Amino acid sequence: MLTPLNIRSFYVMLVVFLVSCGSKEDDQNAENTKTKTLSLKAAVPGTSQEIPTYDPDGGGWEVEKWNHKISKSLKELSSKLIHDEDWQIYADSMCNEFEGAFFQIPKTPKEITRGKIESFNDPEVQIKENSFSSGISTLLNSVSIFDNLERVSFKIINIDKITKRNIQSDVIVHFAGAENNLDTELRGNVKMLWSNEKENITLLSVRGDFSASLSSLGKFTDVTESTLGEVPEFKDQFYRGQDYWTSRIEMLTGIDVGGWQGVSVADVNGDGLDDFYIAQPGGLPNRLYIRNSEGGFEDWSKKASVNFLDSSHANLFFDIDNDGDQDLVSGVHEGIVIMENVGNGNFSKRASLLLPSAVPYSIVAADYDKDGDLDFYVCCYNRRMGSKEHHLFARPVPYHDANNGGQNVLFRNDENWTFKNVTLLEGLDQNNRKFSYAASWEDYDNDGDMDLYVANDFGRNNLYQNDSDKNGVYRFKDVSEDVGVVDIGPGMSVSWGDYDNDGLPDLYVANMFSSAGHRITSQDRFHKSADKDTREQYVRHARGNSLYRNLGNGHFEDRSVLSGISVGRWAWASRFEDIDGDGFQDVYVANGFITQEDTGDL
Repeated sequence: MLTPLNIRSFYVMLVVFLVSCGSKEDDQNAENTKTKTLSLKAAVPGTSQEIPTYDPDGGGWEVEKWNHKISKSLKELSSKLIHDEDWQIYADSMCNEFEGAFFQIPKTPKEITRGKIESFNDPEVQIKENSFSSGISTLLNSVSIFDNLERVSFKIINIDKITKRNIQSDVIVHFAGAENNLDTELRGNVKMLWSNEKENITLLSVRGDFSASLSSLGKFTDVTESTLGEVPEFKDQFYRGQDYWTSRIEMLTGIDVGGWQGVSVADVNGDGLDDFYIAQPGGLPNRLYIRNSEGGFEDWSKKASVNFLDSSHANLFFDIDNDGDQDLVSGVHEGIVIMENVGNGNFSKRASLLLPSAVPYSIVAADYDKDGDLDFYVCCYNRRMGSKEHHLFARPVPYHDANNGGQNVLFRNDENWTFKNVTLLEGLDQNNRKFSYAASWEDYDNDGDMDLYVANDFGRNNLYQNDSDKNGVYRFKDVSEDVGVVDIGPGMSVSWGDYDNDGLPDLYVANMFSSAGHRITSQDRFHKSADKDTREQYVRHARGNSLYRNLGNGHFEDRSVLSGISVGRWAWASRFEDIDGDGFQDVYVANGFITQEDTGDL
């Protein structure tokens, strides 16, 4: 059964699959195969809508049949490696006429500095074993986690037919464990060769390169219960879960099943402690939690006058009036509500801005015109379909590069709590219907003004260069293609940071990674009649996250695959941060839509 938070995952996978099966040419290729069948089994909770499922054996898509069989074997192996002493027997039972396991791993030190993470990516040790089980054993023993293995995963990202009887799978392998308070992870890109005789899938050889990470960082501890467990409003609302409320609140209020409202953090009462504000779907009040001196939180939502009941997706704290405290810009269904911080964490409404064409999804602020106050940019995803509702899954056209989404807006701060929509005036209405999720300001070209990168879900992302003429008139130009940051992936967040410590801001874009998308779009029969560029765009759409290195000459270099940072699951949010204090910017990625034990895709 599909849960609310993985509906979009299924939706995207299904769209890719159905598109791939839609041409007459594809039907001819599948002439002697079982016709693809759709069965209506899964239903969206709270509705009568049923979700179609597909038969991996049907439609001539043998790659999905092979994926199903290989995934089943590897999933069983993962479980046995963790729980079963006889895992070696099962591992070798997967093999027939096994040629050998060939691994390369980096040589890792036994000790590292306390509180540090060390990564070793250059292979130095080669492992050659004549059985699958001995290859795994030697691999795990090389980093001392064989006896303390905690996590194992095999993720198939592509399958190719090598010969009539042999197929090859590209697999991302992840092992993790701990030894002497040292956390160790092994990650590898592995090619597995399989025999496909008489409908039996058997393993012939395994080859791969691994990288290792060792960490002495302390463990994170969940403090939700200790800090918020005694707050009645938190227990009554958030402990219930999304399914509980969607079954009890009228849909016309704007409640939805997405669960993507978001959290904003700031010191709103000036006591030096961070507080946080949680946006909520329609019918549930937004919540402001103030940190107290005892280490817990108190609910100030009603007291602070920020307990909006309207559907809310986007909120941002920043100092609008330059008085030294954090004001609030809140994105609700109808538009923008602007609240002044009047002291001690209390707020008063100062302005409201209607957005008649779309619903706000995220907000970012910067002084783009260098007049001394902060302006803000609003990302809008879908076009509004009516006064009270918008379609959660409006059809993007074309799917891989849509331009029929919501219209993003730039609001200029003209002081005295007045704001002007200058989107068209400042040149930001170029390519501005892109199903935008997130944006980020940064002076990437080091010319003294703030540029803007926008991450779009179903279309290429935009880098708007901020430039001014001799009269001080500011205009933006979309230069993403010119500078090398065209990103066709389904962008859901963007972050700037100097990952290589060269003094220049680099760019990280969080996208969707789909192993199903990889497998299907990589097949020769996928849109066989389409041009090469279109096919490549579909492949790129499922590849995952992107890292662009700033070269300092106005251009960027795509380092996504080389850096090993592209596969980040369903990456809703990302941030550069020096987590281990070693002077280098790490990347933390938050994933969504993984609400069950095994998604089978992400």
